[in-house]
Amino acid sequence: MKNTKLNINKTKYRYFMDNVKPEGTAIIYTIPVPRGEEKPTDEFFDRDYPEVKISYKKFIKMIDKTAAALLAYGVKKGDIVTVCHTNTPEIFYMDYALSKIGAIPNYIYPNITADEMKYFIEELDSKYVFVLDEPDIKKNMKNALEGTDIKVISSSVIEAFPPLFKMLAKKKNPQESVEISNEINWEDFIKNGKAIKKVKESPYTPNDTCSFVHSSGTSSVPKAIEISNENDNSIPHNHAVNSIEYTAGKFCIQTIPQFVEYGKTSNHIIFCNNVCAIMIPEMEPKNFYDLVEKYKAEYAFTTPSHARELIKRKTDMSHVEYYLFGGDGFDDVEESINAYIKKNGGIVPAYQGYGASEFSAFDIINRPNEHRIGSIGKICGNTEYIIIEPETFNVITQPNKIGELCLCGVGMTKGYAGNSKDETEKVFVKHPDGKTYVHMGDYISIDEDGFFYYHGRIKNVITRKSFTFSPNEIVEAIMKHENVKTCIVIPRYSKEEGETPSAHIVLNDYSDKDKTLDEIKALVDENVQEFHRPTHYKIRAAIPLTKNNKNNITALKIEDTASMLDGVVSADIEAHNTSEYEFLLKVKIRSDKSEDEIIEALEKHINRIANIIKFNVGKIKYEVEKV
Repeated sequence: MKNTKLNINKTKYRYFMDNVKPEGTAIIYTIPVPRGEEKPTDEFFDRDYPEVKISYKKFIKMIDKTAAALLAYGVKKGDIVTVCHTNTPEIFYMDYALSKIGAIPNYIYPNITADEMKYFIEELDSKYVFVLDEPDIKKNMKNALEGTDIKVISSSVIEAFPPLFKMLAKKKNPQESVEISNEINWEDFIKNGKAIKKVKESPYTPNDTCSFVHSSGTSSVPKAIEISNENDNSIPHNHAVNSIEYTAGKFCIQTIPQFVEYGKTSNHIIFCNNVCAIMIPEMEPKNFYDLVEKYKAEYAFTTPSHARELIKRKTDMSHVEYYLFGGDGFDDVEESINAYIKKNGGIVPAYQGYGASEFSAFDIINRPNEHRIGSIGKICGNTEYIIIEPETFNVITQPNKIGELCLCGVGMTKGYAGNSKDETEKVFVKHPDGKTYVHMGDYISIDEDGFFYYHGRIKNVITRKSFTFSPNEIVEAIMKHENVKTCIVIPRYSKEEGETPSAHIVLNDYSDKDKTLDEIKALVDENVQEFHRPTHYKIRAAIPLTKNNKNNITALKIEDTASMLDGVVSADIEAHNTSEYEFLLKVKIRSDKSEDEIIEALEKHINRIANIIKFNVGKIKYEVEKV
């Protein structure tokens, strides 16, 4: 029988329709409902998970209805619709419906500021917005759209539930109503589509734009990445090439939001294989245990943060077939999660993967029968690769030698768009062999058997007295200590030396952290040349993460920078990523200093240093305590 997954040369909608069958359940959509009063400090959630089931037959029907409603609303081929939403059934109807009519979703994070929303909407000249009907998000969107004639479609997190459930939910948890000009709610939007009797499917054109997503923005303003139909279709294609099988009717817990490429492409895998997606609108990792316990899913796309929460409690893992963990920090939890799975009846390991939005998110993965502890896996599908000496075209052919990873193939996106378009040629580079490669910006090595190993970001280099070096050897030395759970070494501004290494360390046991720190320093002295040794060490509870669950280097740079200011005794940062601010910076100051003066001085100081060593500050909330 012909494998329709191997032909990617069609629209994303057509690829889905050629692979899906109107059989079984497409989505089990569940929302968390607290049983009692929840406290922010609770280690676990005490929640119920009411659900609604959506069959594949209804899923396909709702895509058609959404496509008709879009046409009735005035959306046409080539129009850009900014999607500021979370994982609900409506976002998936919208995704495939836009593809069907040839319009283009521009995915943005819901929990960003009004200024950021405005920036991302204007950047790509979006004339329509699909927004989550939540008060804080809509307030920001209302401010972002002030003075424009942009049309707005809104839907809530309980849109898919029956009317009685919605009525009771609104009565129990009344929320402030926020109305936006030119807004239509989902129910009326779908009703208006009845005027369109037939939706003509947009024809396929090679390399047409299918969507826009945004980079995670750990060190700069997030870039708009232009994705083609072939890019998205290449992911289920490559999984089929690698014989990664997903059985129709089985369950997959999807914890990754549609607005990041890892989420968008993994959702495409789920639906094109007739798997049932377990969906939840909230991305909090603490929910993961409850979903595993309730649904006994065979598959999951998730992050190391979810693994850390899962292993805190016991549950049956004998059902696990393929749990893929993507994102920074898996090395720290790999041994623990695999021991947990085995102890609780599982027979397959947790799998680690590697990818970037610039290459459709699935680039290198471990898979059944091809898995190695400590490795990020093998090349995915028909992707081509080379490893080069950084800042050269010199290809490294020796196994186990570290260099920069460069990728080429059908997963390679069209490049950056909007205000970041000029950055494309810096990352999408044409080589002397005539091929264009995505320079991934990561130190990678490959062993004799084709397994890849991750060694850190190239951008996270330290330039000390004009000499540039990677912090990898420092990290390796620190990780030799048995009490170190994880660490990251970043550049810290120095007036005299430009930058110096600053080590941020998370421990397993904090009972004698002073002794541990002395031992760590001794290990560094023993294994790292003096010029490369850190000038600062900090023992901390956790490494702050970005919205994509990656190590937030920017947060650590802000914290380090704040701690240098005269009058600041200590600084600690949290990455909150709320609609009002990205970082909460807690500083302790000398008693002779004024709180207002310190905050003003910190703002000037942080922005000045950010301009020197090049990092994006974002919005900071300050908490000041005198000591």
